[in-house]
Amino acid sequence: MASSSMTGVCADELQCIVCFELYEEPITLPCGHSFCKVCIKQHWESREEATVCDCPNCREVFPIKPKCQKNVALAKLVEKTKLVPGVNAEKTKLVPGVNEEKMKLTSVVNVEERRCTEHGKPIQLFCKDDESLMCVMCLVGQHKNHEVVPVEIVHDELKGILAEKCPELSKSKQHLESQLHQLKREVEQTQDSGKGTVDRMEEKRLALYQYVDKSVDLMKSSVIKRQNKKIFLLQKQMDKVKEQLNSLHETNSTLKAALQDLETISFLQGYKDVIKRLESVSHFQTLKMAQPTVLDFSKEEKNLGSFIELHENFLKNIMKPVELQMSELDQSSLRSLYGRTPSLDPNTAHPWVKISQDLRTATRTRTDNHHPKHPDRFDRLAQVLSSESFSSGRHYWEVEVRSSRSWGIGICLNSMGRKGGGNECMLGGNPESWCLVKYENKYSTWHNNQRTLLSVLGDPERFGFLLDCAEGEFTCFGDSRVLHVFRGNFLDPVKPAIGVYRHVGDSVRFCSF
Repeated sequence: MASSSMTGVCADELQCIVCFELYEEPITLPCGHSFCKVCIKQHWESREEATVCDCPNCREVFPIKPKCQKNVALAKLVEKTKLVPGVNAEKTKLVPGVNEEKMKLTSVVNVEERRCTEHGKPIQLFCKDDESLMCVMCLVGQHKNHEVVPVEIVHDELKGILAEKCPELSKSKQHLESQLHQLKREVEQTQDSGKGTVDRMEEKRLALYQYVDKSVDLMKSSVIKRQNKKIFLLQKQMDKVKEQLNSLHETNSTLKAALQDLETISFLQGYKDVIKRLESVSHFQTLKMAQPTVLDFSKEEKNLGSFIELHENFLKNIMKPVELQMSELDQSSLRSLYGRTPSLDPNTAHPWVKISQDLRTATRTRTDNHHPKHPDRFDRLAQVLSSESFSSGRHYWEVEVRSSRSWGIGICLNSMGRKGGGNECMLGGNPESWCLVKYENKYSTWHNNQRTLLSVLGDPERFGFLLDCAEGEFTCFGDSRVLHVFRGNFLDPVKPAIGVYRHVGDSVRFCSF
């Protein structure tokens, strides 16, 4: 702080609180506060109500705009102070069209933001306890005994903190760019794989056409062969009947001629011949024709109908909406597409289950956590449900178990029992719940009190769960693979659930995405 021996006045006392520089053409308002003439002018012009004139220091409002007459005595003190070595006497000059606007903005910022709103003094300090800006007079108020540092120091500290975030931000950016590049490559690979399949399908289309044509031609040939065979046999019968008919015609003519022969000797000579003819054709009259039969081609038609039905069913399956198989997605994709972060419902937690403040972690304790009584609370089993329930769509979440040696994780209907320690309240012990369990270093799944042992590689610290309500599937993931798939009716609302049964201090946490 520079002072003048000639004036006995500190330079800071001759500083305008708007621009924080030595007065330039100082004027004094009726309230007694002084400012640079240009500063007070710019301050008034920056107000929303141009007709309102107030003091930037004490906020007194003047009904009539005060006359901005130069304070000669104050101006002389400023001039004398400028002559003192070490006093910065430079002041920004206004450049028409440029600095005027800048001055206008600076005036607003200095007055409204760089001055303590409570004491009207320049902001010079920063309270670390409250993380707020303050002036020197605030030290005796609400910031008393707080950790207070000059704004320049905290400015450097906070800039350092932000600078430390840069590498982390850059690393995250590089990670996301790498993920994007990997996804693009997977898109290209998927397109290439599909292209080959489509080409091969086109080849099979031609083979299928040939197969259909050959199948129909064979069935048509079978029909025609049977027709021709029967027609051939019928034709032979017709030829034989015609032959017999001709014999009858000849015999009939001979008989008529004999009957018309009136000469005795001639009749007797031809009588035996007529009798022989009659005997040769007498058996024709005893022949009995079978009833006409029509060939039955229903077998061929049925075979062709079965062939068509087979392909109709095949086409129906093809025409069904094609859904991406969940087994074709890795857990990273499931997080991105269907990721959820369930929150625990404190009203369901057993008294020995402590819930973290962020409602993500359930910890087994030895003593009662004094949860208030609630009808949804488990009273005998160390279990807790989530606040969320799902009855449609797909939902994927992950659970971290690195801090627990024994646990149960799954889903249950809201109707599952809560009071008592029997199977009706145990996750997986009833028809209303489905659960993945770790107990004595063995993994298994439970539903309706039926156990299925699992083979799990190592000791995973995180497990994933995918609920597909429409398909009725609840899939458990571990060590980057599918461990088990429950199937059931999940159109009724189900809740994610956690059990921390055995060891005090064990905790299970819903992971955040």
